[in-house]
Amino acid sequence: MRALRIAVESDDADWTELTDSSAGAPPTRIRSSSLGEAAAAAARSARPVFVDIDVHVADTVTAAFAEYADANPGWAPGARTGTIVHPGTVATLVRLLHDIEATGVADGVTLRGPHAHALIDRLTPDLVELLGVGARAFAYTDAR
Repeated sequence: MRALRIAVESDDADWTELTDSSAGAPPTRIRSSSLGEAAAAAARSARPVFVDIDVHVADTVTAAFAEYADANPGWAPGARTGTIVHPGTVATLVRLLHDIEATGVADGVTLRGPHAHALIDRLTPDLVELLGVGARAFAYTDAR
């Protein structure tokens, strides 16, 4: 089994793969309401599949839930939103990614959030270390 491929995307559609993109063909991206739906879509695809996950990371799960709910009125834990949502800590996100990798749900994930550079700065060192994936060397610069 290959290591899970990981990308980030900001609200302005700036998509960056953090892992070695030479690991396979360009991915097909999907949005689904559950990991089960994502696994079924990946099983039908001849190309690598990345599942989108809306992510909000905070120091505690409680803070992440509260902050995500404030930014997304009407959202509540367990709500079906058409996409997988993960407000939590880096550690809980790593557990989710381990589960996706171990069960073969998808070839990769796209972690979505308001600012790609903030996600990269916050997540890359911990995800690389905790997941043991090889991150390609890059410097993210905000050209705007």
